[in-house]
Amino acid sequence: MTATTFTRRLALLGTAALAFASALAFATLAEDATKIRLGAPFGAVPGIKTAIEEGIFEREGIEVEIVTLSGGPNILAATVGGSLEVGYADLFAWVGARENGFDLTFLQPANGRGNSDYIIVAPDSGIETPADLIGKKIGTAAHAQSRLRVGLYLERFGIDSDAVEYVIINQRETVGAALASGQVDASIAADPNVAQWEQEYGVKTLEGRPWEQIPERTSTAGFFATAQWTEANPELAERFVRAAREGAAAYNSYSAEQKAEISLKYDEIDLFALEKEVPGVIARMNDASAAQSGPADVAAINAWLEIARDRGIISQAIDVEPLLYRTATAPSL
Repeated sequence: MTATTFTRRLALLGTAALAFASALAFATLAEDATKIRLGAPFGAVPGIKTAIEEGIFEREGIEVEIVTLSGGPNILAATVGGSLEVGYADLFAWVGARENGFDLTFLQPANGRGNSDYIIVAPDSGIETPADLIGKKIGTAAHAQSRLRVGLYLERFGIDSDAVEYVIINQRETVGAALASGQVDASIAADPNVAQWEQEYGVKTLEGRPWEQIPERTSTAGFFATAQWTEANPELAERFVRAAREGAAAYNSYSAEQKAEISLKYDEIDLFALEKEVPGVIARMNDASAAQSGPADVAAINAWLEIARDRGIISQAIDVEPLLYRTATAPSL
């Protein structure tokens, strides 16, 4: 055997050994992954789902189990009770939990103001402009933020937010039928449902969008954990937030079709089938800032809470800064 041949074989053996060591390391990482149970409503947290899909959590040594629960208060109660390590909820649910004595800290922003909601009306409602909503029944979701969005929309057009009757519709999929049957005269709703109901029921969208009244840089929802958990797991909390941010950034950079793939795989929402019936629905849902991938804007969050307090949605506006875990405002992790 020549020296050259020996050297080549040694190099090949080295490469093979390196590949084996890398595979072993990843296998060991998977075996030793720390599990985090994350509570979230159906269809939420696309950035987390992207981080799972892209192997970002795996790289951080974390196995995330998404536990589907309805309503921020339920999710935060489960987090405090210990059946979840991290809970996703809107800020108003968090403020309410704090008022009830739950020691929950804010790990990371999750959602901004979004860009997919509308005020919709039935085609034969006689409602053509926002001014026509006075005295009408308007459907909202059960959570407080939905009603606030409608109220701010009305105020934008010079309408007293109490000049309408609010009707809670618990299942968002039934809003189109509620309009068609006359149960409500108008409703707040979002794509892809709105696009579908335009075809199915002929619903119309009114001028303006509810999300446009929300402070531009605020967070409307976030990830929360108990102070006890973060104190016991500071390094794990940092790894979780780092992966969540990277996943959010990846999701925001996805094409509309890639985002639809995430919805199909993780939520079984088949936007591709709907696209055949309602061309353009996938493009309509493309939000380049759907998931928040950076630190919290404390001033914008405080402004959002003050808006909610002034309109009776929450009893008091708290200064969020002392309640933020260090990861929430860290420029990088």
